[in-house]
Amino acid sequence: MEYKTHLVSTVVVGLPVMASGGQVDVLNMGMLVLGSLLPDIDHPQSFLGKRNKIASGLTNKAFGHRKATHSLAALVLVYWLMSVIAAHYLTSRGIYTPFWLTFGYLCHLLEDSFSRDGVNWLWPKKRKATHGARQVVFYKTGGLGEYLVLGLMICLLVIEIRLLWIGQLDRLLAGKYLTNLQTWLFSLDQFLPFIK
Repeated sequence: MEYKTHLVSTVVVGLPVMASGGQVDVLNMGMLVLGSLLPDIDHPQSFLGKRNKIASGLTNKAFGHRKATHSLAALVLVYWLMSVIAAHYLTSRGIYTPFWLTFGYLCHLLEDSFSRDGVNWLWPKKRKATHGARQVVFYKTGGLGEYLVLGLMICLLVIEIRLLWIGQLDRLLAGKYLTNLQTWLFSLDQFLPFIK
């Protein structure tokens, strides 16, 4: 998937969750967007790869594309590193940045699971990449299917921005989903001080 599709799709999924938790701000949105692009740091021609040539070159030479950075191991490592950074260097305003960075990262991996190349979730274990819908629905990067997904996601994003503007987006995930999300975010907030 190209960076713009990753970015828009992740924001479409993440914005209602963020609004339901009362966490829509520039820092959290920045972490969500960064997380949606970060797994492709291993590709020198990716959006982040072109802007971070050293990091991109090192990860590409060490692991290759869609190997280490597209795995559960990387997801856990990113969460742990960001949690340590948040606990030591960020104010209480940034307490949820590890969650949003990891949320964006996870969305990226899920989105790539539906591509023809799939994702090796259990890297470093050697096995065939896993496809999200068991080869029923998948797209080719840069193909018509991806652009149809991008168009749909842009339409949904426009609707979500309108709902956010009129103060209704937080009601998209109401009831037990909102309660579960708030409980989980509260328990995450209680866990972070122990990472120090």
